[in-house]
Amino acid sequence: MESKMPQPAQGASSSTANPQSTTNSSQNSPGKYAELLAVIEELGKDIRPTYAGSKNAAERLKKGIMHARVLVRECLVETDRCARQ
Repeated sequence: MESKMPQPAQGASSSTANPQSTTNSSQNSPGKYAELLAVIEELGKDIRPTYAGSKNAAERLKKGIMHARVLVRECLVETDRCARQ
């Protein structure tokens, strides 16, 4: 499963390589996007145990969703900032 995590991160950084070279502020964006992809992947691991009644998995799922929401907001702000430049 570790081989799946680097692939989206590499894909995200390679597809956004041009904005990185043009603006310094967008260098944070691929890192946040890669982090968001990793959080979403981790959320998937807790869904089935949550349905089975695992309270620990449910708590991890809640925390992961909150973290993902924050990352989505940060990515949207960064995208807006880059679009205005």
